[in-house]
Amino acid sequence: MKNAILFTTLLIGSVLTTSAFANDLKRSCLKDNPLAVGETDPTLLQIYAQACDKKNKDNVNGYLAQAAQRFQQIGKNYKALQLVNELNSQQVQHSSLTDVKFLAGVAIANEALTQIREKEVRYLSDEGYAPAVAFSDAVRKAKPLAVIEDKKETTASESRPRAQAARAQSRPARKAPPKRTVKKATTSPTKSAPKPTTPARAPGSSPFANL
Repeated sequence: MKNAILFTTLLIGSVLTTSAFANDLKRSCLKDNPLAVGETDPTLLQIYAQACDKKNKDNVNGYLAQAAQRFQQIGKNYKALQLVNELNSQQVQHSSLTDVKFLAGVAIANEALTQIREKEVRYLSDEGYAPAVAFSDAVRKAKPLAVIEDKKETTASESRPRAQAARAQSRPARKAPPKRTVKKATTSPTKSAPKPTTPARAPGSSPFANL
């Protein structure tokens, strides 16, 4: 019960704060800033309130640039583009305004492409395809440095195993040294010296006949 009461109190406080900004804008800003008509985003209304404050008259364009950013952040891309164009026509140039114009334009293009593909269920026309391809190529060439560095690191990490595998394949396999066969020494049989033979004696002969 206490949580419900607390949530209701916070909700009422938020509504009152938004209404306070809205009422304040209606009295002082809406005539000079018609784009704020009907808006209820507290952050956007606070930015417009600061832009209309006399204390900030020297930095009005800065607050309006913040308003353009906020329009783009909450999905009010057409209002974001309109406010950027108004500031550019007053010679107000800044990289933040260029970013808002780019992001708002991309969001509007994506919205149109979604309608073509999902609601109208058709392909791009020939007139629309060529500019889309040219835009895609331009975005690819303008990718941020962080993406380029990350891609280099990824490519390097992927190429290391490939290089190692290529080196392993190109390396000749070591041949095993030929086995050395040891020849066994063969011994030839030694011939024994012939024994002296004594002539056979004729029967009846004297053993002293040869002396």
